[in-house]
Formats: sequence, structure tokens, C-alpha cells
Amino acid sequence: MAEEILDEFNGTDVLIPDDSVVNTILDQNYEEIVPKWTWWWAAAISVAAVALIANLLFIIVVVSNRKRRDLRTFVTAITLVIAVLDILDVLRIMPIFYRDLFYEHIFRHVFCSLGIFHELSVAIFLISISVAVCVQAGRETKYYTSNPRAAWRHKILIPSVLLICAGAAAPFFLIPYEKLSYTCIDPFRAQYIVDTGSDTFPFDIYSTIVSILTYALPLLIIPFTIPIASFRTCFAKQCCVSRFKQPIGELFMVAIICLVYIGTIVGIILPRIDKLLKWETIELGPAPLLWELANNCIRPICYFLMSPGVWEGLGALCCRSKGRRDSEDMEIEVPLRPVTSV
Repeated sequence: MAEEILDEFNGTDVLIPDDSVVNTILDQNYEEIVPKWTWWWAAAISVAAVALIANLLFIIVVVSNRKRRDLRTFVTAITLVIAVLDILDVLRIMPIFYRDLFYEHIFRHVFCSLGIFHELSVAIFLISISVAVCVQAGRETKYYTSNPRAAWRHKILIPSVLLICAGAAAPFFLIPYEKLSYTCIDPFRAQYIVDTGSDTFPFDIYSTIVSILTYALPLLIIPFTIPIASFRTCFAKQCCVSRFKQPIGELFMVAIICLVYIGTIVGIILPRIDKLLKWETIELGPAPLLWELANNCIRPICYFLMSPGVWEGLGALCCRSKGRRDSEDMEIEVPLRPVTSV
């Protein structure tokens, strides 16, 4: 029962519920999302900081070197949008470390809606770049955004996906939910969609549809597109050709990013399957929020390590100011020749 406390301030009575009442209303404990483990807090804060810095640096490098031909590809345009979404996602997750916000309904609605928007957008964009590298693999001509015929692809795809995902995440305000996960979507609610008379039926349908787009589609498409793209590149003998270094690097980059994304899906679902099937041999603690932050951190690292255009752009950005200072010093140090007349 709630504890009634008489507040003399303004002469009003304030009803302050204890933790047990709050947890009963929300049907969830704060520790289910943010554990008390010290290593979890250290890992989450470190990964979030790296994700913010790395994604921001990637955006600066791409924007400052936007005239480079290697950075005017379809994959670079999509990864730039994903980097912006990852920064917004980290900013969405960080406030939940403050315990009192966890019990604010407005914050929970915003947290869940932005999480669904981010998860849907990233899943669709990853599928699109995996299909893009598969289609262009082995071809002599690649998809560069500077080409007028290819420029319309990302100009139509990016705003369309963002608008559709925002529209899909907006109805979450009207749907009652029980648990607060890192995106508030539970793929295991699909087993209850046959019960049309249940009070949670709208949430079960909504959660199932979003889970199909974010979990099922990447698992069905990505494992086929990446191997096909690799085989086509090898058969075309483009692996050791220097002029194809950017498409080859993008292929490796997309493969690693998609592999990490699928791995995090398994890491999120496996503890639930362990509990559902009662497998006592598997001991994997649930940490979905940490998996999400790890995804946001690993992606920009892959951008720098596996994309030649991004790496060279970073070098050009670092050496630009130094080269400018060196050129000014050389102009000062060149002695003036005396003017002679015959």
C-alpha cells in the first residue's frame, strides 16, 4: 500500500507511493533495464562515449571531404544517415541512467518511440546497402552519387525510409505496453496474436510486425546478399585491382556491420529462448541495452577501418591544416631575388 505523507507546504496532502506500488503499476523493475553491476555501468558509459565521438568524427570527415569521388557512393550516403541515427540513439539512451526518469510516462513513450524509429530505420538501411553491394559486385561501373542516373536512388530512399519509420513509430503513443526494453518491442509477443480478445492484442500485433521488419527480414536477406556479393567480386577478379579498392572496402565494411547486427540480435534473443525452453546449460545474462550501444560503437569503427575513402579523408583532414601552415612558412622562407637590369 502507498504511504500517505502529510506535506505542510502549501497546506496540501501528498500521496507518495513506495517502490513496490510503482513496480506493480509498471510491472517492471528498473534493474531489468539498467543492472546494478559495476562492470555494466563502466561498459555502457565507455561504449556510449566512443559511439558519440566516433560517429561525430565520421560525419565530419565525410562532410569535409564530400567532393572526393570515393566518398560519393551510395553506401557512404546510407552510412552517413546511420551515423546520425546512432548519435540520436545514444542521446536517447543516456537519460535512462537517471532512475527517476524511468517512471515518467512521457519519457517512456518518447524513449520507446525513438527506439522503434531507430531500430526500423537501421534495419532497412542495412538491408538496402547489403543489396546494393550485391547488385554492384563484379560490375565495372559502380554506383556513385555524382552520376545523375544513380543520384536519385539515395535521394528517394533515405527520406522515404525515414518518413515511413517515423510514421510506424508514431502510433506507439496510443498502444499500451507492459515492459520497457531497449526499444520496447518484444518479438516473443507473436505467440499471443491468436488471442484476439486479449487486452494486449494491439500491442501483440504491433510488436510482431516491427519484429518481422527488424529481426526476420535482416536474418532472411543479409545471409544471402553478402556471400553472393563476395563470390561475384571474386569471379570478376576485382579483389586485387587498385581502382576497385573502395567497392571492395565497402563490401568488407557492410559484411562486418551486418554480421555484428545479426550477432546482437542473437545475443538479445538467446537469453529469452534460454528461459523459455529452460536450457540450464546456457548462461548468458540479458543485456539488450548494452548490445544496442555496442552496435552504435562498432559501426563507426568499421567505417574508418574498412573504407579506404573514409580513411584517406581522415588523413586529408588531419594534414590539411598542417600543410597549409607548411606552405605559408615556405613562402616566408623563400628569399627575395634582387632585381637586376642589363
